Amino acid sequence: MTDKEKDDCNCGEHHDHSCECGEDDCDCESNIITLDMEDGTQKDFNVLNIIEHEGKQYVALAEMESVEYDILRFEEVDDNLELSIIEDDAEYNAVADKFDEIFSAEDADLDIDSED
Repeated sequence: MTDKEKDDCNCGEHHDHSCECGEDDCDCESNIITLDMEDGTQKDFNVLNIIEHEGKQYVALAEMESVEYDILRFEEVDDNLELSIIEDDAEYNAVADKFDEIFSAEDADLDIDSED
């Protein structure tokens, strides 16, 4: 994520507030971030959700137009947001279970709303 993306708002979060509608001052909520990849390219991701587990922050990210997501740990280091792979299986499984719970509840809510 670039410094510009992190600093464009005053909400206290580090994310991009630009919107797909093209309006700078719209009321739409954008969950899209752009990350610098190791090969020097940039790629857009949907931020599906952010949680805290045992004092650490985790984010579920999906590539644009993808239904699959990755879970990464993140922390702020020297005014930069750093993402890292979760190497401990027990930690990953605990966090993945929390995300699964959240997404299952959201899916159930969508099913209820679509029946109305």
